[in-house]
Amino acid sequence: MKGSVGVICLIFCAVVSADIYLQNPRGSNNRLDERGRNRNNGNRLFDSQNNNRGGYNVGNMNYTVGSILSIEWTNQHGCGSNPKVNCEIIMQYMCNTESVPYIRDGTTTRTVPSNPDQCRDGNCDTDSEYGVHENFQYWSECRARPRNQGLFTASQNVKNNRGATATRQNRNGQRRGYECAEERDYYPYWHPSPWKDIAILTSNTSRCDYYLAESQNVVGKGVCVEAGTEEILVKINNPTDCEADNNTWTLTGAHNISAPNCIAAPWSRVNHLGNTLGGHNAMYNWTIPNDVNDRCVFRIRYNISTSDYNGWDPAVNASLNSRNGDKLGLPNGYLFKNNPDTNIGTPDDDNADNNIVVELAINTAQFGRTFQDRSHTFAIVPRPADVP
Repeated sequence: MKGSVGVICLIFCAVVSADIYLQNPRGSNNRLDERGRNRNNGNRLFDSQNNNRGGYNVGNMNYTVGSILSIEWTNQHGCGSNPKVNCEIIMQYMCNTESVPYIRDGTTTRTVPSNPDQCRDGNCDTDSEYGVHENFQYWSECRARPRNQGLFTASQNVKNNRGATATRQNRNGQRRGYECAEERDYYPYWHPSPWKDIAILTSNTSRCDYYLAESQNVVGKGVCVEAGTEEILVKINNPTDCEADNNTWTLTGAHNISAPNCIAAPWSRVNHLGNTLGGHNAMYNWTIPNDVNDRCVFRIRYNISTSDYNGWDPAVNASLNSRNGDKLGLPNGYLFKNNPDTNIGTPDDDNADNNIVVELAINTAQFGRTFQDRSHTFAIVPRPADVP
């Protein structure tokens, strides 16, 4: 007998809608200058996974080289030594390049077009109307590059014709600004990224050596270089396929700066979008680097994972993907698919009254989930000569 006991909602059920907000520097949550409480466009610059009421309106700051910026945030699902969750908080920044100074807040809440012909002078990187963080080439290469087919995507039907813009969390490859969804969802990423690492705050510091060694601050990331032309073959995403055609798999794009800091994440409790121990926001002090630039942006990502399976185990990979959710072998017995039924009573074929079957409110796109927030643009200014 199938009981009508309703729906059990786990920590990652679909109703969760507010998960990390950057408090200092002021996080945009994709806002610009809206007058109402809700942001106008949650797809303007990046995928936050937060609800529409978070974020601060645009306001630009200058930070002096060598000064201390106290980064403050709130995250909902717990972190640190909380035994109920596994988490990482990744802090990064990037600044304009000298060749194409594209980073800007923009003047409209509309998303920058994917067709350059819809931008002024046919160049969306320089059309000041639209807010831009990553540039058009970065997104175009992400869209053209095949997604990593070795990843665990659970029961999600991830599109194969959207390139690396399609992931378990973003299976249809929906575009947010010029962000690359695969790079957003996974850290450390395996292809070049414009983001420079500041710090990794983790619930498991035994992973720090790995994070530091794989940070793009200190090591290049892989691209396939065509034999004889030195052109990058964007549509080849791994060394095996690259070298099979006598091309060269090359590590490139290292930022050649110090490795990030990797420390234990501050403790916070589950389902509490508020202060941590001591009654204050979670905080990390960042020493502003000598990277003078008139337009930079900061981002914070929050990866939160259930303990139902070990997402860091190399054995949890594409071989366990299943639309029926029957390959993962979860210890509690339910199938790892959207809204599975499970028996929380005493399974008994002879006495149906002992069976209590309920539906779990589970979305497998949200088990192992990444949230983020970003600042508005800011400047890094030189330290005055008369200031020690």
